[in-house]
Order: sequence, then C-alpha cells, then structure tokens
Amino acid sequence: MPVLASGSTIRRQLLNAAGVTVTVSPVDVDEDALRQQAEQKGLSLQETALALAHAKAEAASPQHIGRLIIAADQILGLDGQAFAKPADLTEARTHLLALRGRTHTLHTAVTLWRDGQALWSHNSSPTLTMRSFSDDFLTQYLQQEGTALLACVGCYRIEGLGIQLFESVSGSSDAIAGLPLLPLLAALRQQGALTA
Repeated sequence: MPVLASGSTIRRQLLNAAGVTVTVSPVDVDEDALRQQAEQKGLSLQETALALAHAKAEAASPQHIGRLIIAADQILGLDGQAFAKPADLTEARTHLLALRGRTHTLHTAVTLWRDGQALWSHNSSPTLTMRSFSDDFLTQYLQQEGTALLACVGCYRIEGLGIQLFESVSGSSDAIAGLPLLPLLAALRQQGALTA
C-alpha cells in the first residue's frame, strides 16, 4: 500500500475514489523557506512545486523504508507571482479580488519515491479564468465556505461552490484539485502498486 505524504483531505479522497488505498502520513517541511530558496535559485513556479513535492517525499522516506511514497504540491501563479494559502478570511478575500476577472495557473506537481530515491515525477499546469463576480457574491461565497478555504491555495474548492467563481477552466479537474490522477495511476501501475 502506497504512502501519501500529505494531510490533504482532497488528495486522499481523489485516490480513494480511484480505488487506490493509501496510508496517510503528513510530513512537516518548511514550505516558506523552500519557496524562498527556490526563488533565490531562479526556479520557475512549476519547478518550485516539484521541489516542494520532492522535499515532502524525502521527509517521509525514513519512516517508510521499502514503501512507495506519493507526494504532491501546488502553487498558484498569477502574472509570475506565487500565491500562498491565505492566513485568514480577510486574506482570502484579498486573494480572490486579485484573481477576479483574470486568468491564473495552478502548478501541480506529484512524485513517487522509494527508499530516498525519486522514481517518477509529473507536472501539470491547468489554467483557470475567474469571472468578474460581484462584491455581494464574494461576501456570500466567503460566508458559505468559511475557514475551509484556508486550506486551498486558490481560496476555492472547484469540486463544490467554488466552481461558481469561474468563467472557464482548461485542464483536468483532479490536477486543479491538487493531484493529476491519470499520470499518477499510470506510474503506480508501472511501479507494480496497481494491477496493469
């Protein structure tokens, strides 16, 4: 049984819905420090997401010798600027106002590791265009969704009410939710974790 190096409820749900049973093992990595290092190295947002996924897998490796580890990360980019998860609903409002009427990219990276070694990695970068929603809609949306949004880099859960924020979406819904399933499932089959 693979290990999911994440506390993400949606990633676990996506895997379970696809018939993949995992052991959930959240890891503690200093994502802010890793993002700063990536920026100093001149890494793109896509490369940074992959570096964060690798850091999570590496952190989980010592506790899960011989087991396949799945780790992922996602960074929202708007005009080259990275957005972090909001600290509170006031910051979530600020993020959504910045995204309103504009197109952003979700850089989603996933990797498979075993025994401290990367076996496979994948990047997906869906693009999403938010509609020019009203301030009243935004207030209502924030009230309905509440603090659950603080776990989402884009301040939305596209699989729920968040879909109403959008005018158009290009990319797979699972990659938008944080885990590109089709490439991951193929890699799990290749590694013998799923029946081919």
